[in-house]
This record gives sequence, C-alpha cells and structure tokens, in this order.
Amino acid sequence: MSELNAAFIYKHTMAGEVLIVDMQRAKQLDAARGHWKLIHSVNAVETLAFIVSLTPKQRNKYIKQLTE
Repeated sequence: MSELNAAFIYKHTMAGEVLIVDMQRAKQLDAARGHWKLIHSVNAVETLAFIVSLTPKQRNKYIKQLTE
C-alpha cells in the first residue's frame, strides 16, 4: 500500500467517535497513547472505489464494519 493511499481508521474508546487519518496523524495518535484505538488500515483509493460500487444497503453495512 502506498503511503499516499494509506488511511487509518481510529475509534475513541470512551466517546465512540471515529477518525480517518493519514500516516502522519496516525503516528501522532499512536505516540500519544491516548484513548484512540486503531481499528483498520486501508488503501483509501481502493476502498473508496469499492464503496462507490456497492448498493446503499451494502455500503452502509461495509462502512459499519469498518468502524467497529
């Protein structure tokens, strides 16, 4: 996965908020060792292309899976 295409999905352990960040911000979150937990790392371009090809129902299900 190219560093330019990498996206990292974090979830706040207390608030449940979801963040999608680049490599630089992911390093900052990891170094801070706060309440942010890495959930997934994905190729942003491929993931977006895949999401666009899904039906709305499939899209919602896939996005929910990425954020849990």
